[in-house]
Amino acid sequence: MATTKKRMTTRDLVLTGILLAARTVIKAMFPKLPVTPNFIISMYCLAVFLVRPSLAEAIGIGVVSAILAQLTTGAAVLFINFASEPIAIVVCYFLCKIAFPKRAASSIVRPAVVTFITTFVSGTVFVLILSFVLLARGSGAKYVMIYSVVLPTAVANMVITTLCYAPLRKVLNIKDEETAKTAA
Repeated sequence: MATTKKRMTTRDLVLTGILLAARTVIKAMFPKLPVTPNFIISMYCLAVFLVRPSLAEAIGIGVVSAILAQLTTGAAVLFINFASEPIAIVVCYFLCKIAFPKRAASSIVRPAVVTFITTFVSGTVFVLILSFVLLARGSGAKYVMIYSVVLPTAVANMVITTLCYAPLRKVLNIKDEETAKTAA
């Protein structure tokens, strides 16, 4: 018998909203450094891990994330987040569907790997669009940012998300999908 995915509950919406709002507060208080974590990616990865939204709901979270990112951006070219965040959250969504070894699924491996790849995708899309726009304006491309900014940001996001995932899962009493299936 096929099971259908439930829609996000009020609890899921509130949790997602709190995570995205927390990003805004953290970003406002975080010191300006040459390379800083991209907290919006960490927070929407956590939302996908904890809430397990449908694909359409994940894309919606990506669009809301882009709006929040846009409100506090210091980017030279505006609105790039409306491409990078929805694309990255779709990657996150599908990576979460991949079967990890049982021990790895509930440990630090899944959030670490998925967040790193998601951040890398978001950053790469952002840098590529930025470079095309700058080239069109007659400025130099910024491809080097993939190595100098995106990779360190991906590592920082990976650490943040990995450190937050297990405690949040425990506090919210969220079980892995594999554990839930065997308990049912």
